[in-house]
Amino acid sequence: MKRKRRFHVVVLREDGKQYHNRVVEWLQIRRGLMAAGTIVGGLTIGTLAFFILAASHGHLVARNIELKHQENQLKKQFMELGKRLDEARNRLSKSEQQLASMEELAREQNLKIKPMPGMGGPESDTPAAQAPPKEGPSDPRIQAIESGIRDLHSQADFVYHETQDVGRVLRPHLNQLAHMPSIWPVKGFISSGFGERRDPLDGEPELHPGIDIAAPYGSPVEAPAEGLVISAGWQDGYGNCIEISHGNNLVSVYGHLSKILVKPGQKVKRWQKIGLVGSTGHSTGPHLHYEIRRNDRPINPKPFLLY
Repeated sequence: MKRKRRFHVVVLREDGKQYHNRVVEWLQIRRGLMAAGTIVGGLTIGTLAFFILAASHGHLVARNIELKHQENQLKKQFMELGKRLDEARNRLSKSEQQLASMEELAREQNLKIKPMPGMGGPESDTPAAQAPPKEGPSDPRIQAIESGIRDLHSQADFVYHETQDVGRVLRPHLNQLAHMPSIWPVKGFISSGFGERRDPLDGEPELHPGIDIAAPYGSPVEAPAEGLVISAGWQDGYGNCIEISHGNNLVSVYGHLSKILVKPGQKVKRWQKIGLVGSTGHSTGPHLHYEIRRNDRPINPKPFLLY
């Protein structure tokens, strides 16, 4: 029979006398060590699990923050792309309106221009299938917006070039229109027309080379078109008088002014004030004598008074 292994645990006092003596069997010690090992192992595993869970939680928190940041960035991109898309649509709309106005003006002037080909198609929320993939955001909504912006820019470029083509056709004609005297030089009414009449002072028959526009003394007289002042001063019969050359052998004349506001050699624009209504020279009262000469011959100014 095998003897049981036993251990004596003796506790001594400071004076060396025995205080306590306990007999412990090896089986009890082994059980105690196993229990202690189990507890330590459990604590170790628990600690490791705690740190693993803590690390995992920290990673999830960091990932959540990162996703929040990405979400905010996507929202910002959507807003910016939406603004760009609206701006592109507005620019295209204005360009198309401008082109339509220029084409209408060209038609009114009987000018031949290349018609703008039609464009269109159903709107799509996804990028064109034939478009090659590009590096960029993978969100299909962003891709759709960017595709729309590219399409609008392409259309805007097309409209721009069409506008340039129409502009090249219209430019010389618009320049000609700008030099055509087509507005009333003063606010008033025609008191004496162009052609045969009796002289208002002596009653003798005469050819009136212009029209008389009655207006209050000092009323502003405006240039009816762009031109160059070729004469500004006193002329017999006309009193204070201005002559403006508009090119194409066309000259406008303004007589009986009370004051002259321009000088010879000065360029003037349409609607620019050039003088004031008066009654100088051969005149019975305040009015503007208005002439238009073509190739130095007077013609009736009335058909030129469009507005």
